[in-house]
Amino acid sequence: MSNTTLDGLLVKLREPDLDLRAMAASDLLDLLKKLDISFMKDEGKQCMTALVKLLYDSQSHVQNLGMDCLGQAVCLVDAETAKEAVSSICCEIQQRGTSAETTALSVALRVMSGRISEDADAKKVLGSLAVPIASMLSNSPDMPSDVAVDVFAALSDVLTHAGAQVATDSEVVNQTQEVLLSFISHSNLSVRRRAIAVLGAFVVHVPGEQSEKALAIIFQRYEACTRASEKCILLRVLVTIARQCPERVTKIVPSIIDREINLTEECDREERMTVLLVFETFVQHCTELVAPRRNEIYTCAVEALKYDPNYNYDDEDDMDTGSEAGDDFGDEYEDDIYEDDEDDTWDVRLSGVKLLAAIARSGLYSPHDIAQHIGAVLIARFREREDVVRAEILATYATVVGALGESAADSASGVAEVLQQQAPEAVTLILAAIKNYPRSTETKQLAFAVFAQLVLAKYDILDGSLSDITPIVTAALSADDTSGTLQTASSSLVKTNLKLDVLEFLRVLVQRSSVSDSAAEFLIATKDGLRENASSKAFQVPSASFTAAAGLVKLLSNAAHQSSMEVAQFVPWAEDMAQCAASLTGTDDQDLRSSVNVFIGTVLQKFGDHISASTAQQLLLILTELKGGMVHAPAVLGAFVQAISKPTALPQEIVVAVAPSVLQVIDPLLRQGSASVVTVALNVVKALAGYGTETLASAGDHILTNIIAIISKSPESPPASALQAFAAVCPTVSEENMRSVTAKLLKLLSATTVYDGQSAEALGELFETVGRSFPGLMDSWKDGIIENWLQTHARYYKQRKDSSNEAIQVPFPTAMLTNAAKSINSLYTGFYEAQGQQWTSEFLESLVFTSPRSTEDIALVCLGLRALGYAASQGWLAQSDQLAAQLDAHIQSKHDDVRDEAAAALGKYVGSYPATFAALFASATASDSEGASASGRLQAVNVAVDQIVGTGHDKTSADAMWAQITAYAQNSQGPLPDVLAQSLATFAVTFPQVFIPALAEHVSSSGDAKIKAFYITAFRTVLADRHLSAECDAELKNVLPQVLASIDDESINIRRLSLLALFTVIQSKAALIKDAVSTIEPALFRQTVVNESLIRIINMGPVKKRIDDGLDARRCAFQCVHMLVRMLPGAANTDLLAKSIVRGIADDHDIRLLVLQVIHETVSTQAHMYAERLDEIAASVRKVQATKLSPKAVSQEIEKHHAILKSSVSVLVALEPVAKAATSPSAEFDKLLAEVMDSSNGELSVYYKELHSQG
Repeated sequence: MSNTTLDGLLVKLREPDLDLRAMAASDLLDLLKKLDISFMKDEGKQCMTALVKLLYDSQSHVQNLGMDCLGQAVCLVDAETAKEAVSSICCEIQQRGTSAETTALSVALRVMSGRISEDADAKKVLGSLAVPIASMLSNSPDMPSDVAVDVFAALSDVLTHAGAQVATDSEVVNQTQEVLLSFISHSNLSVRRRAIAVLGAFVVHVPGEQSEKALAIIFQRYEACTRASEKCILLRVLVTIARQCPERVTKIVPSIIDREINLTEECDREERMTVLLVFETFVQHCTELVAPRRNEIYTCAVEALKYDPNYNYDDEDDMDTGSEAGDDFGDEYEDDIYEDDEDDTWDVRLSGVKLLAAIARSGLYSPHDIAQHIGAVLIARFREREDVVRAEILATYATVVGALGESAADSASGVAEVLQQQAPEAVTLILAAIKNYPRSTETKQLAFAVFAQLVLAKYDILDGSLSDITPIVTAALSADDTSGTLQTASSSLVKTNLKLDVLEFLRVLVQRSSVSDSAAEFLIATKDGLRENASSKAFQVPSASFTAAAGLVKLLSNAAHQSSMEVAQFVPWAEDMAQCAASLTGTDDQDLRSSVNVFIGTVLQKFGDHISASTAQQLLLILTELKGGMVHAPAVLGAFVQAISKPTALPQEIVVAVAPSVLQVIDPLLRQGSASVVTVALNVVKALAGYGTETLASAGDHILTNIIAIISKSPESPPASALQAFAAVCPTVSEENMRSVTAKLLKLLSATTVYDGQSAEALGELFETVGRSFPGLMDSWKDGIIENWLQTHARYYKQRKDSSNEAIQVPFPTAMLTNAAKSINSLYTGFYEAQGQQWTSEFLESLVFTSPRSTEDIALVCLGLRALGYAASQGWLAQSDQLAAQLDAHIQSKHDDVRDEAAAALGKYVGSYPATFAALFASATASDSEGASASGRLQAVNVAVDQIVGTGHDKTSADAMWAQITAYAQNSQGPLPDVLAQSLATFAVTFPQVFIPALAEHVSSSGDAKIKAFYITAFRTVLADRHLSAECDAELKNVLPQVLASIDDESINIRRLSLLALFTVIQSKAALIKDAVSTIEPALFRQTVVNESLIRIINMGPVKKRIDDGLDARRCAFQCVHMLVRMLPGAANTDLLAKSIVRGIADDHDIRLLVLQVIHETVSTQAHMYAERLDEIAASVRKVQATKLSPKAVSQEIEKHHAILKSSVSVLVALEPVAKAATSPSAEFDKLLAEVMDSSNGELSVYYKELHSQG
């Protein structure tokens, strides 16, 4: 940056001419925005001083530029300069009092703090700003309210983003706390609210005892206060804290509920609102704590909802609940909100609604109770006289019903029946409210939101009330939506929004499968409204009309097929709507263009045989016109595909007639289009091919060439649509042309790697079609598949053989083998189908019965085995003892690849014939089965279990198989393989209610350590599954305490495995263990203690080496502790946790690193716990730092020693803020910290400075 440029601009800022000052400030702002380097110290001070002076400028425009410049510059100067600038501003605010410049100063302060909090590099200066800001607030209690609001906003930035820094200065913390406590009772509402929010931020973000003390003071004042106004202020502070950090208030929530639960009639409005807000917050953020008092809190909400002492609702018993609300429904759209200026009780009722909404969302009540009780209460209040409250009631009811949708679908819940019973009353009261409060536009809009949610919950729920709803629907749809001389633009917008709500209701209403008589009458009455609004000029209305109309067409078509409705009367309407849509296909409105194309496609698909042939052909051709270019092809041709895809009502002759025109359109798209355009063009080909060879005529060969070109662009992952289109085109391609492209095509497809089910299905469909359509090419296609696989395998074998580094494993080309195996199976499947033959594996047996001597033989056997495995999983293989024996023979092969494929194939074969499982298991576990053959057979057992139990859900076979495996485990004299533990896990996951308890019983009852370890391994495998069903979770939750009791087992290996199981469940499914933490944690924390009996000393020549056999288990225990505090904060017993941390600091280096993570996770919430044990922590750290390095240490040992020392300093740095904030300082900790900080203390001092600079 040029000093000359900056100096020149700073000089110009002092110009007497306003325009020159303004231009200089503007140029300086541009310069600051472009800078990516920081100022030199003197340069920064000069700049900041000049910018602060701009805030006193006589012209507001220059002041504003000064504020913006300060916001940019404060991140480019050093921390000291930034603090000086803020201090200068704070002093000026304090001195100037209520002068005009004060506002500019406070806004600048807010801008600067906000900018610093956004800049990661500048954020470290934030903490130091608390000093001048808190001092200014303390010395200027009477500053203007707008200035105070800005200052509090700046202080909020400081506390939120630098609370830990602030906590290091106890004097500042005390001053800030006192200032905030004094301002929360300020006479100005805006200042009071801001102070309350900042005090909440103080408690939440400033760690240490001071924030705990502040929270205690707030609660003590609350308990002692007698004035309602003061109580309300303190409760709002607690609400702020609870919303940001609920765990901070868990201890006081029950006391507050006890005190406030009995609202009396004597409570004033403000007190009622505050208590309701408190309950709403606790219900949302401390749900478990309010559960015991849920009924009383619910009663409070209901009573508040009825609280209207200045109005007698009994006078409304004669309220007009007639259904004539539609007579003038579209005439009065002034958005006048009813207000009673002499009555302010409505906001109590509003608070009651919000509390009721929170209760409904909380899960405190079952869906049935929510519908029956909360729903009924809300419905009864639909006649609320205040528009704001009525709108909240309607919106809440719509939200509640929407949330109950899933439960309503479950007939056992009874929710749908409750909603059905309530619906007539709900409709009646809504219509009455519309009639009695006709100017409340929001009521009308929310009425349709309620209707839509009810229909979504149960499609026919409103059928009995549709005749009453019809007038307001037709009135809304027929209202003029253009502004004129007597209408404002806003009233036109109101009408448009209401129409959109009505159209959304209609869209939802027609998403059903049948039509009742009342629904038919309603649709007849409203269909013309859809047509009228399809031509509307209002934004989004035509699009919404066509969307609703498309749904209506689908419904009418379904009704016609069910013979429940005569649709002839709708045909003219459908044709008229379609012609209107055709005129709009060139519109620039993307949403409208999309909706009209979809509507035309829907009309042709559903009513194609009802409308005239000429109209149908005209509309179909419109769906091939790419108005506006290729970019619109996906939407237009997508509608074309929708129209002709079978099943469709469109006559075949019409599709055949337009096919040549369509093929001309898509030809360039297949060659030049984007991915989305090519996909839709391929879908057109596929859809046309469904009408027989005549639709593609002589174009098949040309299309095939285009498709091959598309596949060649991405042979490893060709679009599924390309593979599907290829299969569809095959019957229209000449055998000569297919023969000519076979080699190229097979080469491309051999590289295909299938990652998703759709592509796999498409690839299989392609080969099936080839086998079905070209029997004369079978041998060449089969040979081509095999040849490509042989080449792939040869390359793999060569790479593995040439690899000189044994550590680098050349991966087996399993994706290519999968491709070849599935392709050859599909090819023969199509061939056999065309020949009318039963599927047979003869063509594969020649491969499987090959003896794998050469590399080529190995490749052929692998292909045959993989293909047989897939055939077996489909149930195609006939039972054959000879084949089973051959598969078992391959398991004994000396070639790894053959053994692996044989194991998978045999497992799948046995999986298709469960009766053969016993023999397989017996051979796998026989005493003479050993080495690779035993391993292969056990792997086959695992595959068979997965197929019979996991995939087949064969409970009868599962019981027998479980008994066989567990009996073997109980009686086995040798080691138990992990693969069998994996098999047991499959049983538990598939049939959790039977086998999870059985597995847990085996864990707890097994006396042999080897057997117990086997079952714990199976249990861990279950826990590691992240996609368990709800039934699995429920069973696991029940048995976890029983299984994890093994943490205290006498065997160190069992303890380690049990701890690993505990770690897995906390990490992946913490909710399952939450209720059992208090039961399990004593044993867990016992495992963090060093067991001296497990320590051995061995002699290694002249050196004695200390071996700790308990280290692995202890490390696992600390991993569990770390995961516990992370996933379930606050759940661990603080005393046990603290003792384990103190121990862990002096333990092995890896354990100390885990303890450091625990400290970082908990220091902000458990500062008091650490403060009480600083002496013990200091002793543990000192013990670590006293470790001496052997004079003969090698480089690896030296590096580890340095890491140990650095980790010990990390503990001190992490807890330094706690030590500084502690009310009772730790002399030992402070002494040790001072020693480490001493520059004469070598590397420890260096580590301290390094860690401190990193924050």
